[in-house]
Amino acid sequence: MRNANIHTLPWWRVAAAAVLLLMVLLLMVPQGVLAEDGAGDWRPTYDLALRWINFFILMFLIFKYARKPLVNFFKEKSEDIKKEIRAVEQEKEEILAKVEEMLKARDHSQEKLEKLKERVISQGKAKKQRIIEDARKESKILLAGAQRKIESQMMTAHEDVRAEMIDHAIEMALQKLPAVIDEKDRQKLYEQYIENT
Repeated sequence: MRNANIHTLPWWRVAAAAVLLLMVLLLMVPQGVLAEDGAGDWRPTYDLALRWINFFILMFLIFKYARKPLVNFFKEKSEDIKKEIRAVEQEKEEILAKVEEMLKARDHSQEKLEKLKERVISQGKAKKQRIIEDARKESKILLAGAQRKIESQMMTAHEDVRAEMIDHAIEMALQKLPAVIDEKDRQKLYEQYIENT
């Protein structure tokens, strides 16, 4: 079956279809509504005939004078609607492109955020490691310093104890020796002292 368009059909076919449609509609209208009360039998037929004549005149005038403007009007409306559809489709494509671009930008920023996060974490770990190493070095230095200080204090304490022991031994010797040493021993000590100096 051919796909018929109102623009490809001849005007007289369109007019004939419209007349047939109108006739069917008028035949469906009850005759009692259209007639006057008490007018007789000839009046409904006369009214119907005049109605058809008026309809044909109206159809002739419409097709004669209004066909081209109506066809042009509908063509223009059709073109306007097509343009609007194209504009909306283009706008839709632009919006979809922007959405796609935003999604890509979001993914890219997410990747950048992940990289930045990894870099910050790695820098934090490196800084933590440096701090730990510095703390270990400093603790070794402090421990070595403390060890030296302890050794120094131990040596000082040892020397102090030794000096005290010597002083105490001399004091004890001075207390006991005068009673034990006689003149001979003193002379002998004196001679040893002179020889050694």
